[in-house]
Amino acid sequence: MNEALWQETVNFHGHVCPGIVVGFRASALALEILDKPPKKLDETHIAICENDVCGVDGVQLVTGCTLGNDGLIINNIGKFAFSWVDKKTGEGIRILLKILPWPSNEPLRLHRKVKEGTATKEEKQQWIDARGKRGAELMQLTDDELFDVQRIQMKIPGKARLFPFAVCTKCGEAFMEPWAGIEEGQILCGACKP
Repeated sequence: MNEALWQETVNFHGHVCPGIVVGFRASALALEILDKPPKKLDETHIAICENDVCGVDGVQLVTGCTLGNDGLIINNIGKFAFSWVDKKTGEGIRILLKILPWPSNEPLRLHRKVKEGTATKEEKQQWIDARGKRGAELMQLTDDELFDVQRIQMKIPGKARLFPFAVCTKCGEAFMEPWAGIEEGQILCGACKP
């Protein structure tokens, strides 16, 4: 394991938890399978994440496939699965977590309380301890214990992300035209549309 890259990933994400371990490990495995160096996979592949939680940070940092460089697609269907597809051939791999990220849902109940601001100081510490402990447990497993690797073939649709700009009549802020609404002859941004 690349310890320096792992530490950089933890620093980027902010803590050790099951999600960042899974994202880091899946990304490191993808680099190994595809025989690519860290942070360069975006040059040849697009990543597709089937969730939008912690592991996505690992994908971005380890592989270089980010939202901002059009190297990452979030297809959130709630699965801990990550794919990398060759931009030219459409060939790729899908790496699926084959065990549960948590042995029970109890830590997730604590997480909800922490996020909602209703957790006691003790509950918040229990959550912090639980996520670190489970992350360490997952880090000890082998790739074969953690993941199912599938070969895939798919067409990645090209998608324009930059559009002409309009100015909202109400707030005066500029925004891209596809998000415009017209009401009583005025151009309105998404924040000002009723």
